[in-house]
Amino acid sequence: MAISYKLPRIENIDRVSVLETPLATDTALASGVLTILDENGNVAIEVKACDLLSFSYAAYSAGVPNEQEVDLSGVGMVANNNYTLTVYAPYVTNFFAGGQETGAIFQTRTYVVGVDATPTVDELGALFEARIAADVNAFFTASYALGGILTITALSAEAGQMQITAPVGSVISTTVAWVEPTGSSAEVLGYVNNASLVVAGAQYDRFIIRYRKFIRHNAVTGNQVVRPINSLVYLNIADGGTAAAVTLLTDILSGAYTPVADYLGAPQV
Repeated sequence: MAISYKLPRIENIDRVSVLETPLATDTALASGVLTILDENGNVAIEVKACDLLSFSYAAYSAGVPNEQEVDLSGVGMVANNNYTLTVYAPYVTNFFAGGQETGAIFQTRTYVVGVDATPTVDELGALFEARIAADVNAFFTASYALGGILTITALSAEAGQMQITAPVGSVISTTVAWVEPTGSSAEVLGYVNNASLVVAGAQYDRFIIRYRKFIRHNAVTGNQVVRPINSLVYLNIADGGTAAAVTLLTDILSGAYTPVADYLGAPQV
């Protein structure tokens, strides 16, 4: 069973620049104007520093799958009773062939097990472990340790943060925090919208830069209106110049760049 995932998109992106061989010289601040060149040496972004609105930076990350423990030791055991466990993750999108194409989303996985006339917590935990192991649609694995600890681990960081509902009396805790994946080649291609582009790298650092652009508009005769622009800048981390380019651009956007820091200062979000 193939599980597919779909992380949320960054909305309202106007421009995307992919720098496979980024250099510090691709970015410059002169007379209060920030200029960023694209891979071909053409101007990708040119904006007055006073028009910068905000920026964010995210280093490449493969992400970390979420892991949670369900402590069943406090569950009141009732003979011949049914118990339910549910697991949900927000970015799993396909639970059958064609799921994404039909707009389907991954259903919450629900497991109902029944205990015998002399139930124990270990019996309950083992039943949940076996039921999850038999579920070919599960986007996580489960392992049970005697004493009441059921550990549930997502198969991929792209699943997102799991939400688990367990029998009354259970205690749920996060043992491995979810870290969102950032900067994969698949992510970059998802924003480029250019079938002819071949993304050379597999791992990219990412800037989101938001600034004001003044444009002429028919609604305002003889004047200009302000339009917020959202730009993505990806830098291939495999290139030796990336670290210097990231440092320079971060300093410029944050206002730390000298000797003209007075020109700068975009809030980091």
